[in-house]
Amino acid sequence: MPRYTDDARRPTISIIVAAYNIADYIVGCLDALLIPEADECEIIVVDDGSTDATARLLSGYADPRLRVLRQANAGLGAARNTGITAANGAYLLFVDGDDWTDPALVPACLDAIQAAPDVEMFVFDYFDVTETGQTRRRCSPDFWGAHNAAWNKLYRRDLIGDTRFDCGLWYEDLARVRAWLACCQHIEHIDAALYYYRNARQGSIMNALEDERLMHLPIAAERCIQRIEASDVPPDTLHARLGPDWQRRFYTVEVFVRGIIQRPRHMPDMPTRRRFIARMKPTLPPGVPDIAVVRRQFGAKIALASLLYKRGADRAAEVLLYDLRRARDRMTHLLGVRRR
Repeated sequence: MPRYTDDARRPTISIIVAAYNIADYIVGCLDALLIPEADECEIIVVDDGSTDATARLLSGYADPRLRVLRQANAGLGAARNTGITAANGAYLLFVDGDDWTDPALVPACLDAIQAAPDVEMFVFDYFDVTETGQTRRRCSPDFWGAHNAAWNKLYRRDLIGDTRFDCGLWYEDLARVRAWLACCQHIEHIDAALYYYRNARQGSIMNALEDERLMHLPIAAERCIQRIEASDVPPDTLHARLGPDWQRRFYTVEVFVRGIIQRPRHMPDMPTRRRFIARMKPTLPPGVPDIAVVRRQFGAKIALASLLYKRGADRAAEVLLYDLRRARDRMTHLLGVRRR
């Protein structure tokens, strides 16, 4: 049975690929998408002002399902917005051009659409790929478990409507995708890992840890909260979907834990870490972090460190998070004990 939309000339799915200086990866990305099973799709590549061989490689494709749009460099959000505006599909998928997808992605999405055409968003699992291997990340079809990324979801076009990603903002997925999730009446899970997220590429957006970029975390979170509160979803429905005091939980997980506990671990030294945390803490609203939320999601150690940061005992939090770990690792090395 064919699975096209009512208008046979309209593709069922528009796959929007953002590309910027990814000559080493774009061919692998597109070859994984341009499979026979994707005949009901259009693939729109937005070249965001690449200065390497990306444009030349894209010009080598003659597949009628593929369109290439070029624009001056404006960032990931702007590239996706260009793709959304150009898309003809009834559903949208986003792919970052330095990642790749499983061959089962499009067939799985088409099957899901056919089985549940009233669903506004489908969420699927993904593989987190690093230099040492890959790990399956399981997602759930709800606001808290679907992951912030735009690329592990299939969106019905009318859910997105006239809304767009923020331009000039790092963490644009946090600012927009979670707002779309909150507005969904029906979300379903496709029980398969269909996307490979390259988490170790040097120079990629999410791996650039400059302070100024990280300072966009609270801005993105605040925009997301404002969009959810300004939506047509009644407050009682939001509380039923997201839980009571969801704003504080959201800020705790997405800004405090990510910005003060997790990201500083990758900073080069303690002075850099301290300067960044001193800048980040004043952006937190009253009551953040929620220690009960941290303990429930991240365990007792992170909860204790969070409590210390909250009470201004930053040095004690550093000892717990960094000094004790270094001492343990040093002792393990000296004793020749293999860590489990």
